[in-house]
Order: sequence, then C-alpha cells, then structure tokens
Amino acid sequence: MILDLPFLRFIKLLFMAALLVGCSNERASDEQWAHSDLSSYAAAFSPDGQYVLVGDTDAPAKLWDIEANKVIYSWQNNDQVGTTTTVGFSADGKVAATSEQDVIVLWEVATGEPMLRLSFPVKIKALALSLHGDYLLLALYDRTAVYFDVIKNRVVQILVHDGKAVNSPINQLINAVAISPSGKYALTGGDDQTARLWKLETGEQLRSWKHENLVNIVAFYPKGGYVLTGAANGQTHFWNMKTGEEQYALRTSAWPKDMPLPNFPSFKTTTSAIDFSPDNAYLITGHPSQKMCLWAVATGDKIDCWQVARQQALRPGVVIQAVAFSPDGKAIYSESGNGIGQKWLLK
Repeated sequence: MILDLPFLRFIKLLFMAALLVGCSNERASDEQWAHSDLSSYAAAFSPDGQYVLVGDTDAPAKLWDIEANKVIYSWQNNDQVGTTTTVGFSADGKVAATSEQDVIVLWEVATGEPMLRLSFPVKIKALALSLHGDYLLLALYDRTAVYFDVIKNRVVQILVHDGKAVNSPINQLINAVAISPSGKYALTGGDDQTARLWKLETGEQLRSWKHENLVNIVAFYPKGGYVLTGAANGQTHFWNMKTGEEQYALRTSAWPKDMPLPNFPSFKTTTSAIDFSPDNAYLITGHPSQKMCLWAVATGDKIDCWQVARQQALRPGVVIQAVAFSPDGKAIYSESGNGIGQKWLLK
C-alpha cells in the first residue's frame, strides 16, 4: 500500500487544528477586586501601573489605587450622572480624561480637581492624550479624527480615512487612535481595514497598512521605531515604521511559524487591550474571548496564554478592556467588562 504523504500531512494539520480549538487553559487570578457595581464601559491603567480608571455604566468614573483596592476619586462631568464611554491618561500620568458621549473632562490626578471641560459637536469614539495632556487626539463619530490643542482650544489637524481601501465612496469610521511618545506622530485605525501613520505637525499621511477586517486597536512601541495594529477577528501585527514592513503577526495558536495560518475562524483573534513591560521586552494582550497572552517583543513568540475564569455563569463571556504590567514587571493587571480587576503573578 502506498501512502500519499501530502494527504497524511493534511490530516495531521487538521488534527492539530482540532486540538488547538479544543484546548482551554483557564486560570484563577492571584488577586481580584470588584471595581464596578454593574459593569464597566471603559478602563485604562495609569502609565506607572499604580491606578486604574474605570468608566462605570450609569455611574461616576472611579480612579482606583489598585493594590490598596481604594477609590481615590469619583469623577463625572456635571451634576447628572452618565455613562463614561472613554477614558485615558497622559503619558506622564499627571492628567486623566473621561468622556461622556460628546463631552471630555480633563482631571489633575494629583488633586482630583477638574482642569478643563470640552464639548464637541459629535460623539467621541476613542481618545489619546499627549505626554503632558496638552493635546488630544479624538476619533469622532463624524468619520474624522481631530488633533486638538487643549491650551489654545483649537483643532490643529483633521485626519480622515477615505474609503478607497474598501471600494467605498465615503470616508470610513475611525475606531482607534494613538500618539507617539515623541508627540510627532499619530496612529489611526478604521472601518476601511487600514491603520495609518500620520505626521502631526503637517497632517501628512506617511503610511497605510491594510488588514483583513476593521482595525480596532493601534499602539506605538515605547522605545520608538515600531507600531502595533490589530484587526477585529483578524491578526495583530508589529510593523517597522521606517520601512513599513511587517516584523511579525501575533499567533495565539501553536500553529508553526513557518506555515501560513489557515483561513479558519479559530485562528483569528480580536485584540482588545495591550501593554508593554517596563523594560519593553514583553507584551501583554487582552482579548474579548476571556483570553490573555504574554509575548516576547523581539520575536513575537508566544510565552503563555490563559483563559480568565468567568465570574458569573449566566454572563456569556469576559471582554478584557485594559491590561498593564505592575511597576516592577513581576505581575500583570487586567480590567474586564464585568467590572472585575485582577492580578496575575508572572511565574
């Protein structure tokens, strides 16, 4: 009997795929805290990993001291409590931002006092703050992103994603924004399946990277030179800013790196949160499927992945909204849409 080796290899690959789909590595956290009475709408960790800002549903946003499990401040933009839809920090950690629909309030983290209240004509989808919080990059529901000078109260640049990449005659919605550590560049990701790199001084588009689905997350590598972009139900990529070339794509499965990923849903993972370790050698990602993964930045190799244990059986899943390394790099914090903050010690 003569065996067809390519056919046997195909059967082996199918078997591997079945194993990968069926595997579950659920892990209990080392510590956890309830940061919301109902559920959180948005969350962001301070750059030093000491605080987490949680935007509650129909409740004031709360700034928590993570290890002390203590609310430092409760913030809302006026006397009427609303849902905080977006939150963020300046890169120096001194300014926090909360957004309720079309209003942003900037807060001084040291005192908890409001610094400025800004109202926009359309709703805000995503935001990023500059190093000192004196500039904002906002993704708006009018299909633009605006670079806003807080001190001078004016729009500096308007960025758009035209629909050419998806054969559309209209501009596409922008979902994610980021400002580079130097303050010179911006990243945007949109429904047109592209992530775009911009020069903020002139508004010039420098690069565009095409994905297989709408782009929902973008970030700059803190040491410079590289960016990370991710597509919903697609791949998360690490790109060289200077050349535009892909360094690697993150693979949550154990599929061999020298083989292209099959076009199966099980090999496509949405990334909903990321953070780099204090020494910038590692990357942690959070996903809407209760999953968290740790990666080596230099190679893109997966070090570990685990499933976050579900807290309530009747809730269908846990969306990881924000992740961060502890200041000493020995633990990872996560914040989920169920209002639970968790701590994971690195083994």
